[in-house]
Amino acid sequence: MDYKDLWESVPYPAFVLDRKYDIKLANSLSQQYCETSLDRLLGQGLRKFIGQNSAVFEVLEKIAINSSAIVKFDVPINWKNKGSQVFDMYAVNVETGLSSLIFFHPKQLKGKMEQAMQNQSSMKSVSAMGSVLSHEIKNPLASIIGAAQLLESSNVKNKKNLTQIILEEAKRIENIVNRVQLLAEVNRYDFSKLNIHDVIEKVKRSASQGYGSHVFFEENYDPSIPDVVGDFELLTQAFHNLIKNSCEAVSKKGGRINIKTSFYSGLALGSFGEKNKKLKLMITLTDNGPGVSKNIIADIFDPFSTTKMGGSGLGLPLVAKIISEHGGFVELDDMYEGACFKIYLPAENSSESERIY
Repeated sequence: MDYKDLWESVPYPAFVLDRKYDIKLANSLSQQYCETSLDRLLGQGLRKFIGQNSAVFEVLEKIAINSSAIVKFDVPINWKNKGSQVFDMYAVNVETGLSSLIFFHPKQLKGKMEQAMQNQSSMKSVSAMGSVLSHEIKNPLASIIGAAQLLESSNVKNKKNLTQIILEEAKRIENIVNRVQLLAEVNRYDFSKLNIHDVIEKVKRSASQGYGSHVFFEENYDPSIPDVVGDFELLTQAFHNLIKNSCEAVSKKGGRINIKTSFYSGLALGSFGEKNKKLKLMITLTDNGPGVSKNIIADIFDPFSTTKMGGSGLGLPLVAKIISEHGGFVELDDMYEGACFKIYLPAENSSESERIY
């Protein structure tokens, strides 16, 4: 592979800077934004092109101190002769801290792409929602209608059983509606300080006594990990969805789920004007099932993406939403034979002490 071609293919401004923030390397788009040739860029200070007091340098100072990569959203940059524009910025130390690699992703381009994707996704989701809800709700409704029709007959003896069917199927409909409602925009949370091990243990105990009674759980907990600030019940729901999926995927004999918690210091996330959040906790759930179908890996966290018989495709999107609202994210690591989900969460008081403006 020609790495020069790879570097030039980056579709937004990219720089490599030395410790004094002088430019060591720049791609073609950087030259366009700086309005000068590569030969004239090299060795020049980045401040010359984006201003002495740009917020970019505060980000660079932070990665020099803590050595972790930083993604910063909505950073205004005042390019020389181009005026102020807003970018998403990615910065990381390279060459053992001797240099910094930075990318600037234009928000205007990003916004247009996201809007187009949202429009397509919205139409797809609305269509899928109609199909799924129609299927999911019609089944219990058919049972309710059938039981009600039988109750109309005065000759029916097992009326208690029929009323039980009606109650159970009505509860199924209520649960479906509740799951869809949790994916709605309105968010209500009860945040408090908690230990993530308490959440996991509650879910594991419940699983062991029910849907996961056939599974052997392996725990590899790090007792030194800090607490998080979150909604205990919603986090319980998120881990319930993940563990239940694994329990249903593994074999009835020899099914295993490994739950690992560990300290993580590789990434800090934040929006411009907000404190960075260091994702200090990583929870890894790995099972020895068949893994996730390659057909849906790319859409695994999209609503209604499922290959499971009778599945609604709402469980994992709900997990992603809950974890996101707690300042973290969840990912599928498809390098394993089974399914492996990794959840990253910020610890209590894990924000940087300063805001970047």
